[in-house]
Amino acid sequence: MKHVRSAKNNWSGRFGFLMAAVGSAVGIGNIWRFPYVAGQQGGAVFLIVYVAMIVFIGFSAMIAEFAIGRNAASNVIDAFSSQKKAWGIVGILSCIVSFIIVSYYSVIGGWVIRYAVGYIAGGNFVADADYSIAFSSFVSNPYLPIIFTFVFMALCFLILMFGVQKGIERVNKILMPMLFIMLVFVMIVSLTMDGAKQGVEFFIVPDINRIEASGGIVGILLAALGQSFYSLSIGIGIGTTYGSYARKDVSLTQNTAIICISDTLVAVVAGFAILPAVFAAGQEPTAGAGLIFVTLPAVFASLPHVLGMIVGAVFFLLVFFAALTSAIALIEVNVAVLSEKLKLNRKLAVAIVVLAAFFLAIFVSLSQGAVEMFDLLNILDVFSNTFMLPLIGILTCIYVGFVWKTQNAVKEISLSGPFKLAKIWAFNIKFICPVFIGALFVYGIVSLFI
Repeated sequence: MKHVRSAKNNWSGRFGFLMAAVGSAVGIGNIWRFPYVAGQQGGAVFLIVYVAMIVFIGFSAMIAEFAIGRNAASNVIDAFSSQKKAWGIVGILSCIVSFIIVSYYSVIGGWVIRYAVGYIAGGNFVADADYSIAFSSFVSNPYLPIIFTFVFMALCFLILMFGVQKGIERVNKILMPMLFIMLVFVMIVSLTMDGAKQGVEFFIVPDINRIEASGGIVGILLAALGQSFYSLSIGIGIGTTYGSYARKDVSLTQNTAIICISDTLVAVVAGFAILPAVFAAGQEPTAGAGLIFVTLPAVFASLPHVLGMIVGAVFFLLVFFAALTSAIALIEVNVAVLSEKLKLNRKLAVAIVVLAAFFLAIFVSLSQGAVEMFDLLNILDVFSNTFMLPLIGILTCIYVGFVWKTQNAVKEISLSGPFKLAKIWAFNIKFICPVFIGALFVYGIVSLFI
């Protein structure tokens, strides 16, 4: 028998859905991951390819996920099995990858809290201004990162305990506008630094010579695809889950367009907030995952002390807000499954998912140097972005195109207004998206093993 939700387990309206969906997309992927991937992949060339991926692949895949969820009005597993039971495997894969991502996402969230607290307390938490050693010393500590990860997960737990409207929706309505205002502030400071012009040029002026140094055009395409999926939360089950909470009068086309534009805008503003400052301080944009924890503190230190302290505090607070809104979305995917399929009380379901993710997060944290073991964070990140997200993306396209059928998907999307791009979208989701994602997926897997 189909699970029937009460009204309080749906979004209160169109704005609530929009803010929650934007919050799920705008996260660490935009502010932590996008700038360092752009730095590694040639700057402006990557930015152009990334925007193209959002327009031609991201929009189509996201609206497909929302339509699947709203049509089924149920958790991600039941939504995919609603047409053919075997296709529930796509929902199961989405649950697995959302759980994996939140387990290491929460560790990074804990690091962000540590740095935010450090800057709020005065910004003197790095001894001798050796930011690389300070960061390595912190993440390799067997206790402190786990404590901050626990704090991050506890905050997620508290928000989710209040439910869909009073928890997820309310927090996103408050944090999303604050996040954007804070990000613009950091961008303005960055752009006014001496030497910022070189960083701006790196980010917006294409340099063909950087293509080969970045692994070739196919490597950039693969990186851009993975980043677009990661940033928009495609293939993680969030779109299907959040879509299932949406009313029939919510325009999926308009909201998807706004979400894609907002998400891309935040990523671009983050690029302008970080890369010019990195160049101005004489730092390397290719620093990788440690960019915001090693390179940026050195940038903030180059500013007058009070200004550096303020900018550092604002920056890490906005990264914390972004991480929090995305983490609760990742957790909600599995909470919905446990609540509906196993008929568990919502609070119990939240507790189970959070505790299980925290348990895995402990090992992720310890793998950063506290104990002798492989880098679990990097392994999980590569596994999720190179393998799982593209695979689920391909399966979602096939499901919509050949199992549910595009004409039925278009009917669902059109319930809240005419879908003017219906024919183009149907062809794209049925043929272009799966073939293109599939080609890059195979290339990525082969490259990974070779």
